[in-house]
Order: sequence, then structure tokens, then C-alpha cells
Amino acid sequence: MSTPFSQFKMIDLTHTLDSAAPTWNGDCGFTHQVIVDYPEACRVQSIEMNAGTGTHIDAPSHFIPNGMSAADIAIEEFIAPIVMIDVTKKVHADYYITAQDILDFEKNFGKIKSGSLVIGHTGWDRYWKHSQQYRNVDEEGQMHFPGFTKDSADVLLERNVVGLGIDSLSPDCLDLSFPVHYAILGAGKYIVENLTNCKLLPPIGSFSIILPIKTRDGTEAPSRAIALINR
Repeated sequence: MSTPFSQFKMIDLTHTLDSAAPTWNGDCGFTHQVIVDYPEACRVQSIEMNAGTGTHIDAPSHFIPNGMSAADIAIEEFIAPIVMIDVTKKVHADYYITAQDILDFEKNFGKIKSGSLVIGHTGWDRYWKHSQQYRNVDEEGQMHFPGFTKDSADVLLERNVVGLGIDSLSPDCLDLSFPVHYAILGAGKYIVENLTNCKLLPPIGSFSIILPIKTRDGTEAPSRAIALINR
């Protein structure tokens, strides 16, 4: 049956949540249980989780006092052309997407257009079901996973992107002063973390629909993230 979206292939960029979902601090970030069940009545479930568990957005207020909350961001910002920068051929646990990576991408695909969502495809989502590998903590308690450099964030802000996405826990890892968060969120943009299936995206030509839950004063918000690709 033809639908208004039949011309598009849809890609789910969202991890399925369960109690084994990797989290920043390593604690269980998600609890899902039945509190009423049939045949007594309909099945009713409760959910308890940290807002930053699973695929989610960071709103500006996550790091910026008086910044926009998840509910404040215009919905138009969540529907955007995707720019997918693939660094999987050179990525390692401490690899950070650099300004040069972005400039090299632009040599091949043209300058990143204003209003784009730029996603770093590192392939780290392959460890999602193995929390220890996804967090990758060393003997001193430091996590190791790919992200972005502050210089790359600055280039993207010059391009006036709407946001930054990554298929790991965060665009910041080793530098706990969180320079990328402060740069992107400080400019009123958003960050999408814990994406998956980025390998199914073309470098350019697809569109994102990011649907965070609309929480008043929400600094982070669990989200369903999908991509539309013209067939």
C-alpha cells in the first residue's frame, strides 16, 4: 500500500532500551516492570530511568545555565538534513573526529549546509550489547571511546549546524572539561548520543527526525531517532 512516505527508506537510529543499557556511570539506567497485569486488567508498566540513558538528546541547559530545555527547542530543529562523517576505517578507542576530518569530507561532498545534523559514524555502536566494552574503562577508571575534538565542533558551528550526533556515549570522553558539550550546547544547538545504524546512512542526502520526550526543564531527553533516505 502506498503511503506519503513510500518514497523513503526508513532507518531506525535508536537503540532498544533494557536494563543492560550502557550508561555514563555504569549503573543500571533503565528499569521496566509490569505493575498491573491481565487477566486482572490491562497490562500496565512502569519505567524508571535516568534521562541520559540510551539514545537521547542533550539540550543546551544540560551544561548551560538558563539554556534551552528539551521542551524549548523548536520542533523544526529536529527535522534536518543529515551529514554522516564516516571515520570507521581509522577509528580506535581514543580517536576523535578532527577539523581536518570535516574538511576532508567537504572536499568529497561539498561544504556542510547550514541547518544540518552532523553525525559522527565511528562504529562504536557495535559494542552496545556489551556494556563493559562500550564504556571501556581502564584501571584508573577512565573511559575510552571515540568522540569529536573541540576544533571540529568549532568548524561545525561555523557551518551553523542544528546539532551534533555520535554513536558512542558522548562526543567528549578523555577531556572531562567537556569542551564539545560547552561549544555545541553553548551555541544553542543540541547533541544526540548513543545513535546506532549509522552505517546504513549515505554521507549526504538523508534526513533526520529526532523526537525527544517533551519534558519541562528537561536537560536531557530520551528520543526516538530515525532517518529518511530517498529511494
